[in-house]
Formats: sequence, C-alpha cells, structure tokens
Amino acid sequence: MKKLLYIIGGVIVLILIIAIAGGEGEKKETTPEQQLSQEQTQLQETSQTPQEEQKESAEEPLITESQPEQQPAQVQEPGPINLSGTGQQASQKFILEKGLSIFRITHSGQSHFGIWLLDENGNNVELLVNKIGTFNGAKAVSINKKGTHILDISADGQWTVKIEQPRPTIAPSIPKTFTGVGQQVSGFMIIPKGLTTFRMTHNGQSHFGIWLLDEKGNNVELLVNEIGVFDGSKAVGIPSTGIYLLDISADGNWSVTVE
Repeated sequence: MKKLLYIIGGVIVLILIIAIAGGEGEKKETTPEQQLSQEQTQLQETSQTPQEEQKESAEEPLITESQPEQQPAQVQEPGPINLSGTGQQASQKFILEKGLSIFRITHSGQSHFGIWLLDENGNNVELLVNKIGTFNGAKAVSINKKGTHILDISADGQWTVKIEQPRPTIAPSIPKTFTGVGQQVSGFMIIPKGLTTFRMTHNGQSHFGIWLLDEKGNNVELLVNEIGVFDGSKAVGIPSTGIYLLDISADGNWSVTVE
C-alpha cells in the first residue's frame, strides 16, 4: 500500500513539474517577441523625433534668409545741383554719381561763353558749351566714375548751371518726334531692338550734330554731323531694347522723328 502511494505521489509531482516547465516555456516564447516589438517601437519613436527636429531647424533659416533676396532693388535718383555766377569763374566742387548727367545752362553775356567739366584731378572730362553771346541749352554727359567735379567757366555775363542725374525706369515708346532750337537734350524714349529710322531737319548756319545715347549717357550712334541746313535720315540697328535719348548740337531750329 505504501509503495502504491509513493508511485502516485511521484506521478503527481512529475505532472506538476511538466506543467510548470510548459508554462515557463510559453513565457519564454512570447515574452522576447513582445519585448522586441516594444523595443523596436521605442527606437522608432526616439529616432524620428531628432530627425524631425533637425528638419524643422534646417528649414526655418532657409525661409528667413530667402525673404530679403526677393525684395526688388530701388533706383535712387540724386537730387539736382544748382550753380550760378557772373563772368569767369571756377564753380564750387560737387559730386557726380556714375551714369548720366544732364547740364542745363544759361548765359546773358555778349562775348565768348565756354564751360569745361573737370574731375577732382583737374583733368578735362567734357566741353559743355562753346558759344558766343547769350545761351540757353543743355548737354548730356556720361560719368564713368563717381567723384568730385568742378566747372571752369569763361563768360562775360551772368550764368546758371543746373545739373540733373536722371535714372529713368519708364519712357514713352516710339514713334516719337522731338523739336527744339540750338544745343539741347531730348526727352527719353523706349526703342526696341532692331532697325530704327531717324528723320532729321535743321535750318541753322553752323554745326549740326546728333548723338544717340543710352540711359547711362553712353554714345550709341552718331546720327548726323553736318554744317548748315540739313534735311535727311539715318537707319540704325539698335543693339538692345532700352531707354535712349538724343544729345543735339545746333544753332537753328531742328526736328527729329524716330520710327
């Protein structure tokens, strides 16, 4: 009887051991997968956060820096310079910007009237006027470098000089007709690239010359260079569409039609 009880007890213990071992085995099979899944999820969450922060921090400065580059540059036009005096004078010094300068000049004397534009070193830049007697005209000049300038004036009467430095961004299109008397500077006009015809007249007795200039005052084409009465035309190939003007030397009435 005791032997039978020992056998039964051993069987029960064995069953308990197998059950416990089986339970532990099931835990060993499921727990690593759950842990691995949890660890991968945590790694993905922690690895995504710095990347997103780096992406946001990298994008923000680019947006901030691009805004100033999109702002268009503004064209600043210098204010006018007014000079006046009587007789032979050296004017006060003044600063001219690089680009186009237009000199509007008057003289009330009866003798020789001449004005040279000089740079800061005393070098001649341009002869602005060289006439006898009264004068009311203009001259366009291209300034190659910003700097200090001065006028050297020969006169026997009162004179005035107004210096303008226009920086045009718009102008009327051709066809366009300009008229005037004596030495003058025309208004601005837009001329398209390609063939353009200039029809010109003059009823004076002295030199008649016309230069086509670009908006910076640079010479583009000499349209006419004659003495006395003139009635003719000139065909010109315009290199690029842009704003242009005319610098006219004359002693009589003149007209220019641009088409």
